[in-house]
Amino acid sequence: MLVAALGLTILGFAFLVAAVATGNIGWAWACIAVGGIGLLLLLVDLIRGRGGRDEAPIADAEEADTNADG
Repeated sequence: MLVAALGLTILGFAFLVAAVATGNIGWAWACIAVGGIGLLLLLVDLIRGRGGRDEAPIADAEEADTNADG
């Protein structure tokens, strides 16, 4: 998902250049839309990443307790 957000960033920059070069407002709105989608992807990736990190130490601690009990 991070790669997709990077791709959208590059596409948004291309839209920004097109908007400045042509003076067309449509390209500027496309730049804003692509930037918003990229931001949403980054937020989803952040939320998914935190959820996976929070669960792993708990599972490891329970496994360690089970191994210590014998």
